[in-house]
Amino acid sequence: MTLPDSFSNAVESAKNWVSQVFSTQQVSMSDSRPRDVQILPIATNTKVMRSRSKSRLRFEIEYALERGTTSNSYLIEADKTALTDAPAEGFTEIYLEALQKTINVQKLDYVILGHFNPNRIPTLKAILAIAPQITFVCSLPAANNLRAAFTDQDIKVLVMRGKETLDLGKGHVLKFLPTPSPRWPEALCTYDQQTQILFTDKLFGAHICGEEVFDDHWETFKEDQRYYFNCLMAPHATHVESALEKISDLQVRMYAVGHGPLVRTSLIELTKSYAEWSRAQKDREISVALLYASAYGNTATLAQAMALGLTKGGVAVKSVNCEFATADEIRTSLEQADGFIIGTPTIGGHAPTPIHTALGIVLSTGDNTKPAGVFGSYGWSGEALDLVECKLRDAGYRFGFDTLKVKFKPDEVTLKYCEEVGTDFAQSLRKAKKVRVPQQAATPTEQAVGRIIGSVCVIAAKQGEFSTGMMGAWVSQATFNPPGITVAIAKERAVESLLYPGGKFVLNILPEGVHVEYMKHFRKSFKPGEDRFANFPTAEADNGCTILTEACAYLECLVQQRLECGDHWVIYATVDNGKLLKPDAMTAINHRKTGSYY
Repeated sequence: MTLPDSFSNAVESAKNWVSQVFSTQQVSMSDSRPRDVQILPIATNTKVMRSRSKSRLRFEIEYALERGTTSNSYLIEADKTALTDAPAEGFTEIYLEALQKTINVQKLDYVILGHFNPNRIPTLKAILAIAPQITFVCSLPAANNLRAAFTDQDIKVLVMRGKETLDLGKGHVLKFLPTPSPRWPEALCTYDQQTQILFTDKLFGAHICGEEVFDDHWETFKEDQRYYFNCLMAPHATHVESALEKISDLQVRMYAVGHGPLVRTSLIELTKSYAEWSRAQKDREISVALLYASAYGNTATLAQAMALGLTKGGVAVKSVNCEFATADEIRTSLEQADGFIIGTPTIGGHAPTPIHTALGIVLSTGDNTKPAGVFGSYGWSGEALDLVECKLRDAGYRFGFDTLKVKFKPDEVTLKYCEEVGTDFAQSLRKAKKVRVPQQAATPTEQAVGRIIGSVCVIAAKQGEFSTGMMGAWVSQATFNPPGITVAIAKERAVESLLYPGGKFVLNILPEGVHVEYMKHFRKSFKPGEDRFANFPTAEADNGCTILTEACAYLECLVQQRLECGDHWVIYATVDNGKLLKPDAMTAINHRKTGSYY
């Protein structure tokens, strides 16, 4: 494999780094060296190796905040030496350089896997090449995947089912806790009784790359942790609660997470938050069963984006990986759900066997009153998607959206489209339920709240190639110095996921007269991916977002903070630039009859 020159430069940097003795001090990383490996002790005989990337690693919804990430690996050096969770292929070369400078790899005894990911196999193979004596320690599903990946080598694997321990000496007795979920059926947490560190792998992480090794200033990235949960954990809320129950009896002083800062200061706070967030997902009145299988990870990536959209849309998501779920689990999920969506790849012109099994269960239940959806990734022709759609259509099922077909790996725009599809599907279920419940007259309190008025504005945001906009009337100036505003955004809005700290948007303030046309346009339902600004005169702001040239003024804003408030997010943003386009125009005002809707 030939690597770009930047990797060679990173290797030289890594060599310089690991030749030093690190403490808990922060270590700088310049933009000219986008990837490096940071090594420092975190407890007795224990070090962290943080493979860091400031840039977004790949097109996946969990990385959409574009704040980089760290892939954390850990070394326990006692009488025997164990290494946990080697990073993905992009870090292989600089990671091996750092590892060989840190320990004598000939004395490396164990490599522990918190989960299995094909993109980590090149790193594992490279480690095995220089340390053939190692034994892999993992769950049973991970062991099966490992053996399939190392078909040309005779590897040693130690399977942990939950009752076994591993004694490394010097008091470091490791206990293993399987924490499977549909996305990671092979997930395994590791607890060191000596240091009271719980190596959590995917749990409690955040995709953020900074100088902080620990979460001592956790308030600054709490939203990153919440976003990470919404993307990766919310569809598996039941499994998250099960994992929390398993670790509840352990004396833990630190979460050694797989991504982001290590958790010690906010350990209790974050654990409580995970419990609350999971409970909130389970308590939702409407649920959707998301069934999928994935051959190369692309359909799973689409499922992740779909799940995020469903979650934003206010429904509970029951994510089911059909490759590992039993027939009873699939059947129960379908029976309890108000709707379902099936995601399938195409392999050799066919759907994989787990999808055929799931489809058979769907058809045998016979409840075609529930709305359905079909999506998936394919390489050439996508026959599996046509098969599933035709079978459901013949059985009388109605579809919540047109079958979503994605060729090869989805890009950023496709994932945002997929997210919007999920949100629309969720909202259609909620609206259908509301139709069955007669609307009550507004209470005196709601009528009084409705007398609060606001300017009629259009919020335009952009990230990468994806742009969107929405009508906004809940806008207020918040600060004089620096000039700042607050905007309230409903959680299911497409623009919401673009308005995290660091996000940019333009606030277009509309004048009397033309505002009626804009209100009518932006209050309608948009199809996923539809251009919100079509047929309106626009220009591009300095921050890349859309200016409506018929506005009386516009403000270019930078998001600083977010506050979760019931069914809305309150966004605080500073104003970087602005212009008065129509000095003589009067700002349009939105008058409401009730405070219970827009």
